[in-house]
Amino acid sequence: MTEPNKPNFMAAASQYAGILSSICAVLFFLLGTPALMLAVCTSCLSILFAHLSKGGGVRFSGQAIAGIGTSIFSLVVCVLITILAVLGMYMAVRLFGLETALDPDALQKALSDLMNQYMNSLTTGGAL
Repeated sequence: MTEPNKPNFMAAASQYAGILSSICAVLFFLLGTPALMLAVCTSCLSILFAHLSKGGGVRFSGQAIAGIGTSIFSLVVCVLITILAVLGMYMAVRLFGLETALDPDALQKALSDLMNQYMNSLTTGGAL
């Protein structure tokens, strides 16, 4: 018979890794790609720890459920960020060409020209 008050360290590790993965997914906007990769890795670890915490039982503990929930949240955020990055690069290549999209200075100049053209069309009523 198992003890109901026995601490489950794998469930706690799952919860902490899930919280860390959610923080890393949100910090992507400040730290960039390494935070996104760390979020994916800690999400996978959190889900693994949650499954290992179950042992021979049929139910997850509350900490394991929290770990899985936060991990799923951070994985969804990571997938959305990746999809938006790929779509942004695709749109830049379609609008300005591959050479311009790969050169930061040329891309900045092309975007500036596009915005100036748009603002000019707003102030003149659509005429260029």
